[in-house]
Amino acid sequence: MGKKGGRNRMKRLAAPRSWDISRKAQRFVFKPLPGPHPIESSYPLGVVIRDLASLAILSKELKFMMKTGKVMVDGRQRRASSFPVGLFNVVSVPLEGVDYRLVPSPKGLALAKVSEDEAKTKLCSVHTKTKTRGGHIQYGLHDGRSVVDDVLNLSPGDSVLIEVPSQKVLGHAKLAKGSLGLVLTGDRAGQLGRIEDVKKGTISREKMVRISLPSGDAEIPSRLVFPVGEDRPMITVGAGQP
Repeated sequence: MGKKGGRNRMKRLAAPRSWDISRKAQRFVFKPLPGPHPIESSYPLGVVIRDLASLAILSKELKFMMKTGKVMVDGRQRRASSFPVGLFNVVSVPLEGVDYRLVPSPKGLALAKVSEDEAKTKLCSVHTKTKTRGGHIQYGLHDGRSVVDDVLNLSPGDSVLIEVPSQKVLGHAKLAKGSLGLVLTGDRAGQLGRIEDVKKGTISREKMVRISLPSGDAEIPSRLVFPVGEDRPMITVGAGQP
């Protein structure tokens, strides 16, 4: 009888081009499990620890760290090397005293060191807004979380700052004129600029954002712009940001 289901491992040459890893060092690499992020916009946790952060060299060392609960993602222990981590996730190794946030860059997601206090917060984009039974408002976030809050007045495309892992709402930012926006993908990925205008979409054209970036003014789809604050970013959003 033939094997059912997909493969549980991946060759490095077949890994998404957005992964900033060596393609010919070894033959295989961890394949992300189904989870909160798609494979094109996430890393397996084992790749973050071993290839990006260089906290382990051998696979045996990595497996020991994972199985003994020494690695945390957004304040929760994760024991699977293939657990997918994506945009603005915080990977912490308390014994080493390091906390990293995954931020966008032209080469894909990169690691940015953050303080222990900042590691307890996360900025999430609002993807859906629905009304639940009882009339409460529920927001679906980009990492699969959901927040029920009747006080917030947000729309898809806005962002919300939460405390992890409790998901307590700490603040928010709107995708609107005057807000700071972060470009997520492309050659301008990781650039921060002031949003100058938000143009409504039509049947044939999606919602667009005109934003002033260090590389010049640009008009890009709203799905590629992440609002991160008003006067300054609410979290660390770049690998070189102090």
